[in-house]
Formats: sequence, C-alpha cells, structure tokens
Amino acid sequence: MFIKKYNLVKQNTRVLHIAPEKGIADYLIEISGDNCTFVDLDPERYDNIKNIKKLDLCHDLEAISSESFDLIIHSHVMEHIPCNYTYVLYHLHRIMHANASMVCSIPFLPGFYDCCTSPKLTDEDKVHRFGQHDHVRRFGTTDLQMSLGKLYNLEDEYDMRNYFSEEDLTKYNIPEREWKGYTPSSVLCLKKEDFLLK
Repeated sequence: MFIKKYNLVKQNTRVLHIAPEKGIADYLIEISGDNCTFVDLDPERYDNIKNIKKLDLCHDLEAISSESFDLIIHSHVMEHIPCNYTYVLYHLHRIMHANASMVCSIPFLPGFYDCCTSPKLTDEDKVHRFGQHDHVRRFGTTDLQMSLGKLYNLEDEYDMRNYFSEEDLTKYNIPEREWKGYTPSSVLCLKKEDFLLK
C-alpha cells in the first residue's frame, strides 16, 4: 500500500528486497524487472525467488557502493540480526540514493528494548524475552524513541489513518487493532533524510 501510494517503484527503480516475500517480489519484478535485487542470509530457502543472492547484513554491507538503491524493503529482519542493528541501518542508509525510500516492518512489542546475542540463551529464553525462538532483540513501544527513535525521525503516535482512509484499510483487510499505535505489524515508510545520524 505504501509503495503504491507514493509511487516508489518505476521501470528504472533499483530495488533491494531483503528476505523477500514472494507476492511483493512478483509485484516488484513486474514493474522494475532486472533492477530488482533479492537477498537473504540463506537464499536456499527461497526456491520460488529467481536469482536471489546471499547477503549477510552483519558482514557484507560495506562492500556495496553508496547510493546503489532507490528503494529498500525489509520486513521482520532487524530482530534477527546478531550484530549491532545501528551498524546495519547505517549501511542501508548509506547505500540509498539521495531520494530513496525504505519501506520496512519491525515488530514493536509492549515494554522496553531488549537484546542478547549470547549463544547460551535457550530458545525458551528467546521466546520469553523477544517473542520468538530465533529473535535476538525486541523493540519495545515504551522506550521506542530511546532506541530506534534515536536513528530515525519517528512519529510519537503511529496511526495508519494518517496515510490511508479507514475504507482502504478495511478493503485491504488491515485489522483495526493495527491501525493505531506501534504494533508487531506496523510498517514504516522512511526517506533517506529521516535518518538522524549524519
């Protein structure tokens, strides 16, 4: 919905789609074709995505040239990466063209930010602390402006109705509980200038 609303994909748009969802990937290819780059840490999981490449967000981003992409998309990725998320978001910002956008979904959970990458943490510990057995961090809604809000210009009160009508949200089956407030399903549409670290 954000991609269509802001016309973020055109024929020559250079797209980086991390951990690509097939439906979105198919939509992007229809418009931008070979300008789409699909990546994941484990590309073998994506036998339905053509030409997907391996990319380790903790080690490979530095090799990508600055201003390489016009649109970066990732959904539920930041909570999985076992390195400093600021490092990853800094390099994603660096490889964005001056007029680029990043559309992303990060699961925001009640409470405070928490992170632990220790291999001693059990799956049960991770579920309790982060909400899922393969997560290493949680972005809490209570102190969001003190974590992710220190990197991006984020609204204090997130409300989907600032971007879409209630009619459209209902039409596209966005549950009403997701409309207001930061939730595990919130989508951010960020411009390069929204990154606060210069």
